[in-house]
Amino acid sequence: MRMKCEVLLAALALALTGTACAQLQAPRYAHTATVLEDGSVLALGGLGPYDAFMLGTERSEDGATWEYGPRNHRARAFHTATALPDGTLLVTGGFVLPYSTSRTAELLVGGRFIFLPHKMAVPRELHTATLLENGRVLIAGGFIGGRRSVANCELYDPQRRAFDVTAPLMEDRFGHAATLLADGRVLITGGSQFPEECTLASAEVFDPATERFTAAGEMLADRSRHAASLLDDGRVLLTGGNSIELGTQLASTELYDPRTGQFAPGPEMAEPRMDHTATKLPDGRVLITGGFNGVGEPHTVASCEVFDPVRDAFMPAEPLPFPVHEHRATLLPDGRVLVSGGMIVRDGKRAAVTETVVIAP
Repeated sequence: MRMKCEVLLAALALALTGTACAQLQAPRYAHTATVLEDGSVLALGGLGPYDAFMLGTERSEDGATWEYGPRNHRARAFHTATALPDGTLLVTGGFVLPYSTSRTAELLVGGRFIFLPHKMAVPRELHTATLLENGRVLIAGGFIGGRRSVANCELYDPQRRAFDVTAPLMEDRFGHAATLLADGRVLITGGSQFPEECTLASAEVFDPATERFTAAGEMLADRSRHAASLLDDGRVLLTGGNSIELGTQLASTELYDPRTGQFAPGPEMAEPRMDHTATKLPDGRVLITGGFNGVGEPHTVASCEVFDPVRDAFMPAEPLPFPVHEHRATLLPDGRVLVSGGMIVRDGKRAAVTETVVIAP
């Protein structure tokens, strides 16, 4: 589904401007978009028209043009892609054909993908992958499609290119958020459980020194498919998500302070949203884009707003030129934000999109 691309974000209070619009080579959502060592962005996998699996990658050097990139070995969606300090890209798990969840992982090395012979301990999609300060990657939780959520966690060792099982989560969960804190620990918040079909308000923290999880209190609302952003002052901003308990998407936000271990209410966003993006800008603000809102007639939103941590307040911004959720917003090396792909739900219909836009704060 192609839409006319217009100039994005004329200046408001936030002085955000859109500088470039482009088309992906193929429509895709639930993909990844990762900055590589050379500064280019690699879009990988996802689902396309009629939920078809998208095998392969696309690469952009500036967000203005896209070209096909190296071909990965397995089409996957709801996976993770983590750029490592050694210049490789680790791709783990995901939803794969024949409609199952994968234990496999691939590594982009020197411009080509290789399958890692060492698989993860369990299949997982909608999990998290967090690069730790010691260079390892914490793979946490996830969903085994149609069966159950998992508590299993493992650590990827880039030296051995292997996974090692570590302590499990205190609660099994998928669709959660994982945030690397300023002290090197990892905050895990919310998520969903299956087959219980509930969303969680609980949080826990992983300490790389002990390789153990400890309780980190309760959020003020249960939320899944939300976003979490580390602020410059060390706090974590949690935005939106879906709450099964409330039966709706959330406009509420919370602020977690690791010094006190407490969650405090944050300002309300302009509208409820889940499967949106939250990107911390170089000046410390956080850009919120798009999302899905099921309140009233279910629909995808184009609205954007920016959180100002100095005032703990949201400021409005001009909307995207197209509504989108399950998209990706990638911070480029020059401080601009590349929004790519995603899905549109409107008038009871849904479609993957090819549109991308570069936002220049």
